[in-house]
Amino acid sequence: MSPQPSFGWLRALVIGWLGLLVGFAIGIEWIRSRPAGPPPPSGGIDLVGAGATFPYPLYRRWFAEYGAAEGVRINYFSVGTGEGVRLLLADSVDFGAVDRPLRAAERAQARCAPLEIPTVVGAIAVAYNLPGVSVPLRLDEPLLAGIFLGRITRWDAPELRALNPEVTPEPLPIRVVRRARSSGTSEVFARYLDADATWRSVSRTRGEGDAVGDLVEGNEGVASQVRATPGAIGFVEQSYAQQSKLQVAHLRNRAGKYVAPEGAAVARTAAELLARPDADTALALIGAQDSAAYPVAALTRIVAAGALADPRRSAHLLAFVRWALRDGATSAEALGYAPLPASVVQRQLDRLDALRPGTCPSNPPR
Repeated sequence: MSPQPSFGWLRALVIGWLGLLVGFAIGIEWIRSRPAGPPPPSGGIDLVGAGATFPYPLYRRWFAEYGAAEGVRINYFSVGTGEGVRLLLADSVDFGAVDRPLRAAERAQARCAPLEIPTVVGAIAVAYNLPGVSVPLRLDEPLLAGIFLGRITRWDAPELRALNPEVTPEPLPIRVVRRARSSGTSEVFARYLDADATWRSVSRTRGEGDAVGDLVEGNEGVASQVRATPGAIGFVEQSYAQQSKLQVAHLRNRAGKYVAPEGAAVARTAAELLARPDADTALALIGAQDSAAYPVAALTRIVAAGALADPRRSAHLLAFVRWALRDGATSAEALGYAPLPASVVQRQLDRLDALRPGTCPSNPPR
C-alpha cells in the first residue's frame, strides 16, 4: 500500500500567512488609533539648502555638529540670497537662507505658505587693505557713500584725513569691491547708507547702478579680493573678515561713537532692535541708540516652503531649526555672530511648535 502524501507543510504555510495578515491588521489599527502629531525624526536623510553666504561659516559648523549628534546630513550651497530664493521657489531645495524678508511677490509664488525663522545676527563689517596702517580707520555713512559712489577715490582724501587725523595712509587709489549678484548683505548695507542724503537720492532715482567697484561673487569673494588688493575696500559679514584677518573699520553709530564689529557690540544691537514688535520682518538692524551698539547688522533667516508639505523632510528641517535656536549659541559666538535674544528664541520656538510637519502653515507671516 503506497504511503499517503503529507500536507503538513501546506497547513504551516496557510497558518503563517494568516498570522501575517492578522499582524498587519493589528498594526494598521494601532497606527490609526495613535494621536495625531508630527512623525519623529530619524537619521539617514539628506536635506538640501541654498542661499545666503552671510551665515555660511556658522551654518557649515551647525550642520556638521547636528549631523554628528542626530545622523542627519544637510547639504548647503552658499550661492547668495537671490539665488537661494529662486531655488526655493522652484522647489529645487528643501530650505533657503536669506538675509532679508521674502518679498510679497516671492511669497505669492510659493506653492506652500513660506515659513521664515530668524536664526542669528551678524555684523556687516567694512574691510579694507591699507598697507602701513595699523590703527583701525573711523568711517561714517557720508564718507562711505562717497567711496561707494566713486566720489572719494583716494586714501589720502581730505574727508578721510578729517576723520582719521592720526593716520597717514599711502597715497593709493581706493579699489571698491562689491557683490556681483542680488544679496541680502548688499541690501542691508545700502539701507545703512541711506542715512546719507546723496546716497539716498541716487539709490532712489537710479538704484545702485551708480555704485562703483569690482564685482565678485559672495562674501567669500569680497573677502578674498580685498585681501589680495592693496587699497581695496568692501563690506562683508564679520566672520569672513575675521577668518581672512582683514583690517576692519570702526563705524559711527547713532550715539556718535565709533564701534568695532565685535560680538558684544552686535549683541547690544540685537537686544535693542529685536525687542520691537515688527522685528521678525525687519530688513536690517540699523538705528540702535545704545552707545555701545554696532550700527549695521543683518538678521539672517532659514526659509522653508514646499518641503513643509512633506512629513519626513519637514520633520527633519523643523527639528534642526529647533536645535539651532536652542543649542547653536556657543558656535555662533565663537565665529563672531550674535545669538538671538532669549525672548526672540522663545517666540520662534512657539511658532515652530504650532506647526505640524506635512501641513503647509496657515498662519500669516509675522
